[in-house]
Amino acid sequence: MSILPVKAAVTIAAAVLLLATGCAPSTPDPTPSPSNPSSSPTPTATAEALSAPQPVLDALCSDILPSSAVGAAYPGGVTEVDLAESIMGADPTISPTYAVQSLGGIACEYSNGEPFSAKRGSNPAYVGVRVVVLPNADSQWNKLIDYYGPDVEGLNCSESEPLFCTFSGFVSGAWIDVTAIGAVSAATVDTLAADAVAAIGAAGKGAGPWAPPVGTTALPADCAGVVSDADVQALLGAPLPVVATLAAGGWSIEAAALENWGGPRCMWRYTDSDFGVGSLQTLPGGAWAWAEAAEFLTVPSAPEELDVTGLAVGDEAWLRCADDGSECLIDLILGGNWLQAHLWADQGERSYDQRAGAEALAAAVVARLG
Repeated sequence: MSILPVKAAVTIAAAVLLLATGCAPSTPDPTPSPSNPSSSPTPTATAEALSAPQPVLDALCSDILPSSAVGAAYPGGVTEVDLAESIMGADPTISPTYAVQSLGGIACEYSNGEPFSAKRGSNPAYVGVRVVVLPNADSQWNKLIDYYGPDVEGLNCSESEPLFCTFSGFVSGAWIDVTAIGAVSAATVDTLAADAVAAIGAAGKGAGPWAPPVGTTALPADCAGVVSDADVQALLGAPLPVVATLAAGGWSIEAAALENWGGPRCMWRYTDSDFGVGSLQTLPGGAWAWAEAAEFLTVPSAPEELDVTGLAVGDEAWLRCADDGSECLIDLILGGNWLQAHLWADQGERSYDQRAGAEALAAAVVARLG
């Protein structure tokens, strides 16, 4: 099938992803930091052993992006990479593609191996194509059309160099999202998108819907149930009151997956201010995703295991801090769920120690949920 002619370029790719995770402040250089071998994680279980979700559609990335079409679009050569690893190689927070996978979706990428973060902007050295497929997405697809209008559907390419193209389509109840950077022409991206639509339209039934393993604990409905705003301020020694808020504006396939899969997420902003201290993200039943991610995380450092009082058997706490102490993350595996607190780099109002604050937050969350 043909999807050309190409519509006028739209600047959707960055805007629609703002809602996906409550994006952190932008950083000028998305290149991952070198890992520290001495603090490499030693996960206690693999993703396979933790019953990772499987696609509900019987389609592989090689079916969705056949080698002939990929080769025509990228004659210089690209190879298949793990999309979650690619995203988290430039942005340290939980990849939203894990929510896509939890819902039986598919996430694929073929690239030159350079990181390109969907949440922190682009790396000019990046060349590649990404396809994300979200099944059972009727209402979420309709929300996209309502938000951006009918022109969002189909292929949209910029006139920039390198060529930047996005495609949004819907077939057999599945939302298909394609992002291609550096392809030789819009026509070759059109072929890539057409092949993806055809593969999903022809795909048979795959695995059944995934549910977290029996014994996974339920997460609170909101961030306040994990840790209160007042506690965040007190634990960090923040100079101003903070309030948990959701990002506003934009809509994307990742945001749709996060909404459908659920779990509290927010940004901790200073009251009546554009600045803040960080964010909280969760992935219900996400122990499998942590077991996968812990093997490749290097941003802002490799994970360092923490001994937190009150951790139950099988639960884990990990710390990742930049070498200069400007940014820290806590990754907690509690009751089979992945919870993550990200303390941002200084936004002009910080007067606390990031590492000490991260460890204090970890202890408070474990005390409440562990």
